[in-house]
Amino acid sequence: MSSKANQKAMPWNELFSEETYRSSLCDKILPEYMMTTRWYAAKTQKAKTYRIEQYMPFLLEDGATAFLITIEVNFQAGFTEYYLMTLLFTEDVSEIDKKGRVHQTTIGGKKGWIIDALYSETFRKALYEQILLQKTITDGNTKLVFERGKVLRSRPEYESSQVMNFDQSNTSIEYNGKFFFKMYRRLFQDANPDLELTKFLSDESEFKNSPAYGGSVSWIKNQYATLSLGIMQEKVENKGEAWNHTLDMMKGYFERIEATDIEIADIQTVKSFDFKSPEELKSDFRLLISDDVLSKVEQIALRIAEMHVALFSNKVDTKFNPIAFNGDYTVWLKNRIIYQLNARFILVDENVEKLDGLAKQYAQEFVDQREEITNRFLDFQEVELNSSRIRIHGDLHLGQILMTESDDFYVIDYEGEPESTIRDRKVKQTPLKDVAGMLRSFHYAVYATIFSSKNNFKLSQEQLFEAGEKYYQAISAVFLNKYVNTAMTNNLDIGYQSEIRYLLKYHLLEKAVYEIGYELKARPDWVIIPLTGIRQILED
Repeated sequence: MSSKANQKAMPWNELFSEETYRSSLCDKILPEYMMTTRWYAAKTQKAKTYRIEQYMPFLLEDGATAFLITIEVNFQAGFTEYYLMTLLFTEDVSEIDKKGRVHQTTIGGKKGWIIDALYSETFRKALYEQILLQKTITDGNTKLVFERGKVLRSRPEYESSQVMNFDQSNTSIEYNGKFFFKMYRRLFQDANPDLELTKFLSDESEFKNSPAYGGSVSWIKNQYATLSLGIMQEKVENKGEAWNHTLDMMKGYFERIEATDIEIADIQTVKSFDFKSPEELKSDFRLLISDDVLSKVEQIALRIAEMHVALFSNKVDTKFNPIAFNGDYTVWLKNRIIYQLNARFILVDENVEKLDGLAKQYAQEFVDQREEITNRFLDFQEVELNSSRIRIHGDLHLGQILMTESDDFYVIDYEGEPESTIRDRKVKQTPLKDVAGMLRSFHYAVYATIFSSKNNFKLSQEQLFEAGEKYYQAISAVFLNKYVNTAMTNNLDIGYQSEIRYLLKYHLLEKAVYEIGYELKARPDWVIIPLTGIRQILED
């Protein structure tokens, strides 16, 4: 009997011990399926090889066996990425979403489908119960470790589960309508910062405006490598991301300008990096923005400051204790930014002729100012900085903040910048980098409102830009005032005003340069937003 025929006769739970079978999955079946998913991040990269690096059997209560597998993808560009899949063979796929169907085949003489096991309720239930029981599954030198957090100490029984449709880089499962389990798809040879920070904030700090830690699953490969596979969190009842609400609020601002026929030149101008309370804005400007918006901006700033105060609080654990700026950090920062900056210059130079109008003008200016921008980054001097570095969110923007029914705000998704390595995501930095991320997000929201096809403003684009910039500077000043006052009151070491402004300008420029890459690849018309931000910073 041939090898293939022999494999077809073998039961599913024995097949994975056959290297030829694992290789056959990687030849075509798994790569083709991964290309259909939202979580496979490297669709534009050419892969050389796919390999099942390791696998772990996971027994279900109906006697079936699922397999957790890590897939090593080697790319022609010379880098390697690792992804997690859960596989299960089933004869009946009537209840399995089409997105979860990997490959139709015959195994052990039975016709059926290999599926992504997350789409099987039997698997989801077993996963939940493993976390509740904190059982460890061992296979040879590796083991799966299941941990239960404080919010699951009462061990609530399994009731129901569903795979959520908002999965992107990860896959999320809702349990009992009260908890979310986020299965990480791209894996790193270290604990995921999302898990570390969520657990710390939930179980070891006073910060309450982040989803409570419910548990986790980790793959211990050996004493040196721990892979975070997923995290359980308490569900935060919400009205959606702050991003969408911010767009609605900004739309109202432009509509009120049109309704009042006010001259945009007469609207108050707030200087960059000013700190202002809402009461310090002129009354007519406050009416255009609205007190409700200013109150929400202050509340977001308050919660972010409280998050940073919590992350600053641990003085013992080396993963979290605050540290000073030093030469090693400066070398790391400059190398990282200059590498990214050079890639952006090349990208803009290659695409400048494809742009139109102001976007083309600003892109050419960016290329022409290469030396000045490079020198701005190289001029970073740690000896003049007296503030502290801490673990930060690392990818903070309005899309990472949930708004509740009571108009409060929760911070979510602590994984860090998608382009960064796992080691870089864990480097302690100034909390003002997160603040810079928020200011850039407000700037984006202004232009997203202007560019939206849903809005039919009567103002010209030039008028919208001018009014939008005034709005941005005002809410930035209110945000900074609330953030800095809260930080200072709670002894968060962010330096004095001159140092705060210096670090903000530095990281605003860094963020804007980072954004250029995404916009040119995904929506070139929007590259004017980060390019405008860069112009403003260079002119200040």
